[in-house]
Amino acid sequence: MGDVPAIGHRRMGRARWAVLLGAALCVAACACGADESSSDASHEVTRQVVSHETTQDILVFAPDEGSWPVVFAMHGRGGSGEDLAEIARRLAERGFVVFAPSYRTIDTARGDLLCALWYVRSIAGDHGGDLDQPMTFLGWSLAADYALEGALAEDVDPADQFPSCATEFPRADVVVAVAGCHYEVEGMTFDFDASGWSNKDATIVVAVGEDDANCEPWQAEDASDELRSNGYDVDFVVFDDADHVSPLFLDFIDGQLVLDPEHPAGDQLVDIVVDAVAGEAKNRTHAYRSARFTRTTRSGAPPLRFGDRSEIAVPGEAQYTMSSA
Repeated sequence: MGDVPAIGHRRMGRARWAVLLGAALCVAACACGADESSSDASHEVTRQVVSHETTQDILVFAPDEGSWPVVFAMHGRGGSGEDLAEIARRLAERGFVVFAPSYRTIDTARGDLLCALWYVRSIAGDHGGDLDQPMTFLGWSLAADYALEGALAEDVDPADQFPSCATEFPRADVVVAVAGCHYEVEGMTFDFDASGWSNKDATIVVAVGEDDANCEPWQAEDASDELRSNGYDVDFVVFDDADHVSPLFLDFIDGQLVLDPEHPAGDQLVDIVVDAVAGEAKNRTHAYRSARFTRTTRSGAPPLRFGDRSEIAVPGEAQYTMSSA
């Protein structure tokens, strides 16, 4: 994967995440169609690869029978949907249908992803996805910006340069942007300007590892501030002792991306998605909105940090290994 040079890795303790989630996780079980009383219930998961003539391969991770919210998960530069396979599987175990498309290059990324999203929405129901429930854009690394722009920008293709796969572009209800290079990378600089963007009611989480040497944490923090200054309610989250790939249950060792199935940042990212969708589902039903971590991170307040120990169980061992693209 082109945007990941050798990265140091340190193990971290598990966060006391259950305290932050509180009752919202109970709502997630209902919102995700789960019958179990516990929001941590694990479902049997199937893995498939689908595609259309307008798309690249799209990995699909789906729970057992039921009706589930959809996550559209986007990888970083030089990689593929396979980079997100482990986080996608963990989310599916918690009651989400996750689609992880590949795109070809930076130049084709937006067009490839737009076409993939159009196709995903057309087949979501075939895999148990329920588009009447909150839909999530999960973007990592380069795709952190794609997730934000795709969900919030008024016009995702102002120059009309991408393939036209659909006549409209439905917005996501939840956006989780992880480890994004929002302002600079490898000597290149960008403008991150949220003025004029829409979808102000979206639930937004911007997250980064404190040891991310690829997309340093200040970029995620400044992007959060830019979004807030334009009227968005944003959660800014910092994962303790986590680098660029840790939130995906990955490590970069000897030039290879390998699974790191017990890294707490991955578990915490799964919980962030669960909680964000639960909060969005509560908003839709006009039920009482309990305090979520959004309320502690607005208006320049310190970010959430994770690193305290808790008794949250470690999910099962990984079923496969992964190499760098």
